[in-house]
Amino acid sequence: MPRMWHGCCWGKCLLVLATSVGTLLQHADGQELKPLPIEDVVTADIFTPYSPIQFSPDGKWLAYTVSSRRGDSRPQTGNSLSRSMPEYAKGADIRVVGTEHGTSQTITEGSRDNWLPTWSPDGRYLAFLSDRDGGSQAKLWVWCAATHALRQVSEVNVISTQLQWLPNSEAVLVGISPNVSAPSAHVTHAFNPGEPRTSTPTVTIFHSSRESTPLSAQSPPWSLDGGLPNLALIDMESGKVRRIDGVERVSAFFLSPDGNRVAYTSPQAFERPGSQQVLFNVVLASLSGDQPRVVASKVQLETGGASLSWSPDGSLLAFRTGGMSGNGDCYIVDARLGLLRNASSFQDRHHGFAFVPPSWDRDGKYLYFTDGDTLWKTSVAQTKAVEVIRIPQRQVILLVENKVGILWSPRSDGSIVVLAFDKASKRSDVLGIDPRTPDIKEFLTIRQPRDCVASGQFGAVSPDGRQFAYFSQDAQHDMDLWLTDSNFTDHRRLTHVNPQFDRYKMGAARLIEWRSLDGNPLRGTLLLPADYREGNRYPLIVWVYGGQHGSDSIDRFGLSAGATFNLQLLATRGYAVLFPDAPQRLGTPMLDLAKTVLPGVDKVIEMGIADPSRMGVMGHSYGGYSVLALIVQTGRFKAAVTADGYGDLITQYGEMSEDGAAFGTSSQEQGQGLMGGTPWDFRQRYIDNSPWFFLDRVETALLVIQGDQDEVVAPFLSDQVFVGLRRLGKEVEYAKYKGEGHSAFYWALGNRVDYCSRVIAWFDKYVKAGRN
Repeated sequence: MPRMWHGCCWGKCLLVLATSVGTLLQHADGQELKPLPIEDVVTADIFTPYSPIQFSPDGKWLAYTVSSRRGDSRPQTGNSLSRSMPEYAKGADIRVVGTEHGTSQTITEGSRDNWLPTWSPDGRYLAFLSDRDGGSQAKLWVWCAATHALRQVSEVNVISTQLQWLPNSEAVLVGISPNVSAPSAHVTHAFNPGEPRTSTPTVTIFHSSRESTPLSAQSPPWSLDGGLPNLALIDMESGKVRRIDGVERVSAFFLSPDGNRVAYTSPQAFERPGSQQVLFNVVLASLSGDQPRVVASKVQLETGGASLSWSPDGSLLAFRTGGMSGNGDCYIVDARLGLLRNASSFQDRHHGFAFVPPSWDRDGKYLYFTDGDTLWKTSVAQTKAVEVIRIPQRQVILLVENKVGILWSPRSDGSIVVLAFDKASKRSDVLGIDPRTPDIKEFLTIRQPRDCVASGQFGAVSPDGRQFAYFSQDAQHDMDLWLTDSNFTDHRRLTHVNPQFDRYKMGAARLIEWRSLDGNPLRGTLLLPADYREGNRYPLIVWVYGGQHGSDSIDRFGLSAGATFNLQLLATRGYAVLFPDAPQRLGTPMLDLAKTVLPGVDKVIEMGIADPSRMGVMGHSYGGYSVLALIVQTGRFKAAVTADGYGDLITQYGEMSEDGAAFGTSSQEQGQGLMGGTPWDFRQRYIDNSPWFFLDRVETALLVIQGDQDEVVAPFLSDQVFVGLRRLGKEVEYAKYKGEGHSAFYWALGNRVDYCSRVIAWFDKYVKAGRN
């Protein structure tokens, strides 16, 4: 049962002022000390996630994608896997910037949704996906570099998140809609949804069977049946489409260097009921029409199945196992014979970072990969991986390539380049490592959060290896693209996507340290008010998300991803904001939030910055759950905001989508819910960690926010929180936005503005004004 925690001071403070090394933007003269306008934030342009930047073959142009939030977003409806254009590509435009002169131009002219720019090997064309023809489906388009003309190549609907050119630049390999969509194994439609309502039964039947095997994965967290494309070649001149025979249900695909074969992954099943671990087949297919061949069956890969890479000569294929169960082993496949061998043979522990494919050296003799703690090396002749280097206090999170699957070696000594995250400073450092010594050379410090790698927002190397473009941002400055040479001596900013932010003085960020109630060292990012003066106390808002390390976000603009959650909106209005580390353990996530977050709040009070009588807390999604978990254990917060969250683990466990998927089941059993089993295994554990059962203890004024079309956290879960607090006579307000999905970042403009205005007004009323 949860206890009520009250304020006390813990541990000693280590205060680190975050400073820049070479890439931090300087404050412009004439910056205004006044509230950052909500409209400037919610309409800001962003670099589109999962749409990587790419140099032209001659290195003279850099293509990138920017999403505009100035208009209304379309409603978030339908299974995300079946949408032709992903949500994050809405309102996106393709831009190119000259690497010599720095002149940028938008090639898609602000029309509809455009993303995934990919240069042809000969540099003549830039292919991309777009629905600019006025339809709702993505089509293949190209921009001619010589004439700057746009042309739709084909009418076929493209549904993949990849484009790959053949080496001769004559065709593009893409994923297209299958002829017939495969129905879910657990759903039977007894009617045609397009028919008018008649006496025909309008019923969908969901079923389960005692004869089901573990691989049938009863109660799957999402559907593996819908939205998976077949592969096809689209001819660049004629627009003709040729399906690749037998290549179906493709999750990710990888064209061989000679363009004759393709390797792809295909999801088969979830490992077991209540698991999010997907089992994939790894398949080799010839573009000439030979029957595809499964070279690895039902292997554990990361969710997207994208951790494959070809050797430089195309004779070998490598991949890493991963996900929740895969131990990170590196496998090598002989592409001609189909022979598979384990080239790492890890047995001692789980080796992470398996979402990043292994990388080959230029000669194709060795493979390198990272598990975060260690850089490893292996080869086709080895059966065990060899440790190259382990760098104290740093995580090697990425091996930098200048060609797909091939390591970048800018120096004559053969050093390879890696991105390493410094655990102490929270910086990202570009390092050169000589695998023979190994010596370490520090090339460049980049200000960007660690998770930029996962969203494709780290950087890119020109094909000749002479230029390196990278993203840079920090808590006070928005993300932009920068360019340097292979000697890392000359640094130039290439873009300036949101100049409106230059006018305002932002709050500065600091790293602070404290100890949990169990005595464990923790850290967090403290965003100071823009008008901060030492010796003054300020109202404090805690941005919380259980399981996350808020200290990792010190170099994220506004600390939190997404414009509607930009915490500079609060810092420029006189609030201090704390984003704490909030680690949780199996079986006790709710109690752990109190043990980790509340001592962090005490530390900010002890530092003389926070006013203990004026404090609030807010969070989104699982962060919304985290907020509820805190306010049922302490009355220290005057106000709280929970957005698209939930308070009852049992009802969240039973949430089901229209296609029969039940994400909450796996989330609670083996995911972030940390229950470790079913409610029938751990009935009391589910109750003890559900804030809903303790709403009678709430002393905090609560604002509940929910999109009524949320497909991640069902709206009834927020209804339940509001109904309970209303019945108990607590101070609660419920803002339910019609037609909106899980993240306010994608909401209609008016609703985005209202969301931010409502949150600020709530805290101004109950926290800043000190109202009881």
